[in-house]
Amino acid sequence: MLDRIFHVNICVRDMERSIRFYEQIGFHKVNDFTGDDPRIGEGLGVEASKIRGVFMRIGDDPNAPVLDLVQFLDPPTQGQPYASLNNVGICRIAFAVSDIEKAYAELQKLDVEFVAPLTTIDGPGDGQASFVCFKDPDGTILELISGA
Repeated sequence: MLDRIFHVNICVRDMERSIRFYEQIGFHKVNDFTGDDPRIGEGLGVEASKIRGVFMRIGDDPNAPVLDLVQFLDPPTQGQPYASLNNVGICRIAFAVSDIEKAYAELQKLDVEFVAPLTTIDGPGDGQASFVCFKDPDGTILELISGA
């Protein structure tokens, strides 16, 4: 029934701020569009007539999934991300990195809010896995993982 993951949506309050943040951690913008049609909201099950969407991708593979940042413009984005990681539903997005110590240091320079410090645990098999969770500018939780 399914072919591949197309995108993961993150609802944002300030698109320009979010674009800058996601570019700093390795994404690049591949599409920027405004939808000004009440059918958008109808199709999403919300009352919305205007949105801005930005597709962002890691790497150059045109078939790779995109991160779809969406800012509701009319009416504006509302609400808050999950307060903790043990809520039902999509709780975080994880990104694989080859050098997690370096990536962690780079995130510290960006002054992101960490959920907890970098952690290493026994992974599947005989290896170890390291991970760290942090928040984007709107509080959406992201994760870096290495060695899994």
